[in-house]
Amino acid sequence: MDHMSREQALATYQDCGLRKLNKDMFVQQYPERTRAKVPANRRATIEVSYSGGFPSDARVAFQRAVDIWERHIATPVTIRMDAQWQSLGGNTLGAAGPGLALVDTNNDDEGDTIVGYPLLDALTGADQLPASTDIFARFNSERTDWHFGEGPAPAGMIDFTSVVLHEIGHGLNYIDTFNYTPSNERGGYGFDFNDDGQITGNERSAGPFGRRLAKKQSDGKFPLLTNESQFFNPSQKLGDALISDSLFFGAEGASRGAEIGDGPTPPKMYAPSNFQDGSSIAHLDEETYPPESPNALMTPRIGTAETNRQPGAILCGQIRDMGWLLGAGCRQYFQEVFAVSVRKVEGKSGSRMISWIEQDNANIQEYIVDRQYFGESFEEIRRVDASKVSGTTLTVEDLGIGAFVFRLRWVKEDGSVETSPEQVRDTITVRDVGTTITDRDEQGRGTVDVSWTVPPGTSSDFVYRVERREGEEGAFRPVGTVLQESDVRDEQTKQYMAERQTPGRYEYRVRAQDESGNAVTSTSRAVEIGFEGDVYALGPYPNPVRETASFDLTARESQSVTVEVYNTIGERVYRDQREVRAQDPTFLSIDASQWASGVYFLRLQGEASVGQTKKMIVVQ
Repeated sequence: MDHMSREQALATYQDCGLRKLNKDMFVQQYPERTRAKVPANRRATIEVSYSGGFPSDARVAFQRAVDIWERHIATPVTIRMDAQWQSLGGNTLGAAGPGLALVDTNNDDEGDTIVGYPLLDALTGADQLPASTDIFARFNSERTDWHFGEGPAPAGMIDFTSVVLHEIGHGLNYIDTFNYTPSNERGGYGFDFNDDGQITGNERSAGPFGRRLAKKQSDGKFPLLTNESQFFNPSQKLGDALISDSLFFGAEGASRGAEIGDGPTPPKMYAPSNFQDGSSIAHLDEETYPPESPNALMTPRIGTAETNRQPGAILCGQIRDMGWLLGAGCRQYFQEVFAVSVRKVEGKSGSRMISWIEQDNANIQEYIVDRQYFGESFEEIRRVDASKVSGTTLTVEDLGIGAFVFRLRWVKEDGSVETSPEQVRDTITVRDVGTTITDRDEQGRGTVDVSWTVPPGTSSDFVYRVERREGEEGAFRPVGTVLQESDVRDEQTKQYMAERQTPGRYEYRVRAQDESGNAVTSTSRAVEIGFEGDVYALGPYPNPVRETASFDLTARESQSVTVEVYNTIGERVYRDQREVRAQDPTFLSIDASQWASGVYFLRLQGEASVGQTKKMIVVQ
């Protein structure tokens, strides 16, 4: 996966295009509060590293903006931001953007989608570039008109919190990869990751933001700029679109946000006839959304005495369209239902409870629970009339073994069906894995009875691979298979007998696998077969020995064990040093093919143990 270097990021985001408007606006926009209670995990965490002598009061104002965004988006992955306080010159206020990655989304081993790391991490639920910066930001240290206070900016001053809030928005993927060349009036999109002059450009490399940009035609239609049948990349026709003053964000969430706020639907983007690097394309239109608009935060101008600390419905819709899960600050604009979760039903194996948070006066008529099984298509598994639902929970039973994704849909009064953008994952595997030592033979080896419970709803497609790990650090390896003959209607108990187990510590687990190769694995259960003394030795076997003598060793504590073999006249014919881990059965083999027939004596000596001597007979 190609990704943008730090040097490329700093060069790319020198100036996001947010400009000072030399006019006191005396406008104040603050985030709307929602009454809905949202769990702590339905938000984001943004960590900021400051450099360049960032003033303490600027840091306080910066954190104010961070706090706002943490309430408006949700991601399980911490967003790391690098904020620099440096001279930017001119009329520049600040600049920010995410580190970019070229992602393979169609599994052809070729990168095809350009996406910023904060969004990529949120979509995948994992940190794709650990310990690296996700958002690069810089702010102009030369300015003397910054307002760092909590209250509204006074006359002649720029509200620093509003500027930071705007720049973090760009860092969350409010960016485009479009370019315009005035000399030939051609427009294109893509990014040169390798600095070799080769721009990666296809219908998806415009990124999650750029892929939703559309030009309004005279017939009222909105073809996307990435539709190459309409706008070849690169081309003069695409260049004309970029300076047409007719660009719009053509996606569902942004359009719903526009319906709530002001301006046209879909919302209009900034695309003046004079292309402005850093300002054109990745901003809302300035004239359509003036400072008084609740959607003015992401326009390319900010006036003095303009305090705008509200992301607004359109911006929330746009980040939702790009794939972000919404926090409480944004959810209030869009959904009757949100914060879907799943949990086990007490006392019912294989059942799950789907719960959610619901806005007041949602007026929902029907709820639908969909299930995705091992990455297959979603299928409806339960539909319930809203009048028959007690509270905001539904239980689905007898799911059986599998890796699932659940989602909730609901039918509104007008008959329209909406889907929660949140999808919750859960895995059901066998439970109650138990290990019992049922027998010991004359050599001290034990028989381990491994048992487990299969939940109802499990199909007969499944077989159960019993896997074992020796000691505490070894790998799990399969030791046996148990078949299932029919679908499981009620809880069912399965067993496997592992016989003649050398003394030591083991862990057993069960891997359930269907005919398609889909598998889930249980938690492991440890068992310890005890022995007397400090070192246990089983062998040699076979005895008499013809070619190879084999032994099993187990030490109570980790130590180095010396293995020596002597003939009947006291000559040592073999010596080896073996590191044996505590309670980890170790297999030892000795090549005796070159020894003469006769009686030999094997001596085992540990660092902290009494030596053992064993007799073996070699027959050639």
